[in-house]
Amino acid sequence: MDENIDFRVFGITDIGQVREHNEDAIGITADRAYMVLADGMGGHNAGEVASSIAIAEVSRYLDAGQAAEASAEDSIYSPQTLALRDAVLTANREILAAAEHDTARKGMGTTLVAMRFIGQRLAVAHVGDSRLYRFREGFLDQLTTDHTLVQEWVARKLYTEEEARTAKNKNVITRALGLMSELEVDLLEELVRSNDIYLLCSDGLTGMLTDAEIAAVLSEQGRDPETATKHLLAMANAAGGKDNISIIVICVDEVVAGQDDASADDSLEWFD
Repeated sequence: MDENIDFRVFGITDIGQVREHNEDAIGITADRAYMVLADGMGGHNAGEVASSIAIAEVSRYLDAGQAAEASAEDSIYSPQTLALRDAVLTANREILAAAEHDTARKGMGTTLVAMRFIGQRLAVAHVGDSRLYRFREGFLDQLTTDHTLVQEWVARKLYTEEEARTAKNKNVITRALGLMSELEVDLLEELVRSNDIYLLCSDGLTGMLTDAEIAAVLSEQGRDPETATKHLLAMANAAGGKDNISIIVICVDEVVAGQDDASADDSLEWFD
């Protein structure tokens, strides 16, 4: 586990109430302080294959401790964050290769959201509409931006957030692993604070519950990740469970100051 951050984590993936099989997958490696969640898509159970490959390849890459391939424009990110990006790119290549060898899996893909603790910081890599939230001091913030057609329309002021939530085409994804060889991975870094709560989830949760409902659960039960995760799952299934549901809740108990590779003052100025 990361020496600078003391945290507890619990995750679960569930078939839901409608689907015949579960195409979601999650990976939690607490001793290396990273968590990954993927929501697969594709016929003939291929989505299940894509999400499984994504979790396995990201985990393998990070466990191997491979160095990132950095360029000049990457200089704003730490090497560890770039390694997280490269892990996702490796997973994308493996999914494409697997599809090439099996025509039944042609076109399979998956969303992915991954986070890892680095010193006193959080690094995030994200593709698709699976999300990362942060619950801090009573406020829930979505740290990732959905790669969906509807979200693009919201950004262009063509849809309101409420219209986007009820839109018939809200699940049209514009970016995912397995769709093309050139993949853009969104990256994020920020300082972590003691008592932060992080939530990774597939759209099987956010399609059933509002942010306000999620925030209420994290406010009341977020200090117990297992209880909060199981409660969110039960609520999503009670609301219809129309998709597979995957949830990972991370509770940060303490951030140890003064041990990061950069000074605390510099980090606060850079990330806040």
